[in-house]
Amino acid sequence: MIMVHGDNTGLRIPPKMAPIEVVIVPLAGKGNTAAIDAATTLAAELKTEFRVKLDDRDLRPGNKFAHWDIRGVPLRIVIGERDLAEGAVTMVRRDVALVDKAGRESKIAIADVPATIRKLLVEIQETMAREAREFLHSHTIAPTSHDEFVTLAKARAGMLDIPWCNLPACEASVKEETSATSRNLRTPAKGPICLACGEPATVQAYFAQSY
Repeated sequence: MIMVHGDNTGLRIPPKMAPIEVVIVPLAGKGNTAAIDAATTLAAELKTEFRVKLDDRDLRPGNKFAHWDIRGVPLRIVIGERDLAEGAVTMVRRDVALVDKAGRESKIAIADVPATIRKLLVEIQETMAREAREFLHSHTIAPTSHDEFVTLAKARAGMLDIPWCNLPACEASVKEETSATSRNLRTPAKGPICLACGEPATVQAYFAQSY
């Protein structure tokens, strides 16, 4: 989960796997409970359909935002006095990079919140799945020669898909030379010769370095 979906901010969890789908963060000024009251009411409404957490802790807003960003909650709803005056909330997507404000945050009318959550959870699920597939495919490489295999393995280019002999001595040699080891074995081999050592190939293997 962390390696596939995480980013420089922390974890990102696909909505279908998220223990909390939506976190609601009220921004309340001293002596003004309107935002907390509105957030509490909204949380109770949303809990009938979604996995919701109300964060009404007495902490700085930035600390709360960072807390939930790191933990990968797909959607954050922020309700402040200005939002209430507009009859809206601020909806924040975790799957979008922190620096991309335009795509990450949006104002949503309070009445439209449930429908928007339904739409965004589906969109986030599909977006994260597509990104993961694209990353996997772009970092899976099938070398065509021994030299190319060694060069790519040393460079940590990704998952290297090669015909392999499946011999312990061969793997030990590859590890000593490149630090890469086998990750997954399948049959049949897609070529007659092991690209690592030149012996007859018996399986198809992914090689990669640990991170």
